[in-house]
Amino acid sequence: MKILIIEDEPAIRETLQDLLELNGHTVQVAADGPRGVELARECPDLILCDVGLPGLDGYQVITEVQKLPPCRDIPFIFLTARAEREDQRRGMALGADDYITKPFTERDIVEAINARVRRQQPLRERLEQLMAERRTVIGANWSHELMTPLNGVLGGLEMIEEEADNIQPGELKELLGLIRSGAERQQALSKKLMLYYELERLLATPERAPAGFIAARDIIKAGADRAALGEKRTADVRFECAPARMAITAPYLEQAVAELVANACRFSQPGQAVTVTGTLRDGRYLIEILDQGSGMTAEHCARIGPFIQFGRDKREQQGLGLGLAIARSVARLGGGRLVLEPRTDGPGLRATLDLPGQPV
Repeated sequence: MKILIIEDEPAIRETLQDLLELNGHTVQVAADGPRGVELARECPDLILCDVGLPGLDGYQVITEVQKLPPCRDIPFIFLTARAEREDQRRGMALGADDYITKPFTERDIVEAINARVRRQQPLRERLEQLMAERRTVIGANWSHELMTPLNGVLGGLEMIEEEADNIQPGELKELLGLIRSGAERQQALSKKLMLYYELERLLATPERAPAGFIAARDIIKAGADRAALGEKRTADVRFECAPARMAITAPYLEQAVAELVANACRFSQPGQAVTVTGTLRDGRYLIEILDQGSGMTAEHCARIGPFIQFGRDKREQQGLGLGLAIARSVARLGGGRLVLEPRTDGPGLRATLDLPGQPV
C-alpha cells in the first residue's frame, strides 16, 4: 500500500518509514500538519498521523483531509503519547479508525494496518462496483458516508472490549452514546436508500394499485413537524395549509414534506423562517416550502438527482444527497411534480410539490 506518515519527531518518523518499507509498503512522510494535508491530496491508502503536530494538530489534520472528496474514506490511524480515553473518543468522533499509543512495537503497527485493510477494503470494493453499475452513482460519497458512522460503532466496541475491566460507568455511558449515534445515523442512511429504490421500483411498474384518499393537511403537518423537531428548528417552521383530499400514499407524502422541510432548515440559519403552505387551486394542491437560506442556482435546481450534492466544498453535508430525489419521486408517483426555483423576493429557495387534489 501507499502509506502517509505525518510525524514531527524525526526518530519516530524514520523508524516507521523503515519498518513499513521493509514490509513492502510505499511510504511518504510529512513533518507537520499542513504538509501532511498537502500529501493527503495524493490519496494514500492509509494515513498514520501524530496528534501533537506543529502547524495543525492531528485532529485538525483529519478534519481537513475529510473535506477532500477523494480522501474521505482513507483509513486514518492516530499515533500519540497520550493514552487518555477522552482523546481516543474525540479521534473516533472525527472518523479515525484506530488509535495507537506510543511507545509502540512493530507488531502494534503491522496488526493495526492489517486490521484496517481487512475492515475497509471489501466494502470499498463493493461500493466501487455499485458506482460502476449505475451512471447516476458516479462521484457519490458512499464510502465516506457509510463508513464514518460504522467507524464510531466499531471503534467504541473495541474500546469497551479492551477496557472492560477498568472502564468507569460514566465513560461506558459516553461510549455507548457514541455507538448509538453511529448506529442511528447508519440506520437513517439505510432507510433513505431503501425508500429511494422502492419508489424507483414503483415508478417502473406499468400497473400500480391506486392509492386511497387521505386528509392531506394532517399528513403534511406531520412531516413538517418531524423535520422541524429533528433539525431543532420548531420555532422557525411556520405552517398554513388548507384542507384537501389527495390520492397518494400517506407515508410517502409525509416523507417528501419532511425531506423538503429538513433541507430548508439545513440551508438556512436558526431564527430564519421556513414556511410551509398548502393551497388548493383548479384541481391541484400546491405544497410550498420557502426558506431564507443560501438557496440554489437555477442550474442546480435543474440537476437534482440521487447522490448529487451541491456546495459540498463550502459546507459539511452528511448523507447521500437523496432527500430531493425522494421528494421528486414521490411527486411523480402521485401524478405530480417537484419544482425547485430560487426565490425572486429575496434569498432562499422555493420548493413546490404540485399534486392532484380535491376539496374536503
